[in-house]
Amino acid sequence: MARPKSDNKRKAILDATLRIFAEQGIAHAPTSAISKAAGVAEGSLFTYFKTKDELMNELYREMRQDFDRALVNFPYQADPRTRMRFMWDRFVDLGVAQPERVTVMKQLRASGHLLKENETPGMMILELLNAIRDAIGWREFNDVSLEFMILLLRAQAEATIEFILAHPEQEAHGRELGFTLIWRGMAGQ
Repeated sequence: MARPKSDNKRKAILDATLRIFAEQGIAHAPTSAISKAAGVAEGSLFTYFKTKDELMNELYREMRQDFDRALVNFPYQADPRTRMRFMWDRFVDLGVAQPERVTVMKQLRASGHLLKENETPGMMILELLNAIRDAIGWREFNDVSLEFMILLLRAQAEATIEFILAHPEQEAHGRELGFTLIWRGMAGQ
């Protein structure tokens, strides 16, 4: 009879995968290094995740869920600018606190190994889309691509995070300027 899977081992494997991917890059991160960092046998890793691709997809899903969990106390009834600012600040907060997550998410998105269902919008993306629609909906902006707007916002947030990490003494200014630029672009101000 097979032993039940341990949530602690699964979490240790995912945490180790994040660390190893951040340090070595996805292409240069063998599952043996991940297993060693997680403190499990390589065979155990494959008990939890059948392939490296499955491991990558699960890590991506987990990280996206972490972003969704950051929306505690989301101001659903607020104006679009307040809602977008709330999401902006949560994303920047997470990126500054754990920059390896941003690095690994970029690598995973660029890898070509993510399943299409992993790109379905989570709560954070859905709320962001709603805020963008509300912000630009009143304008003659009928053919705006919301996907493109999300990509612009993410790129601006990632650039802001990179700036803050390089210049922590300018965090407040960088955070404000990054948001102001994206908001003015989206709201047409």
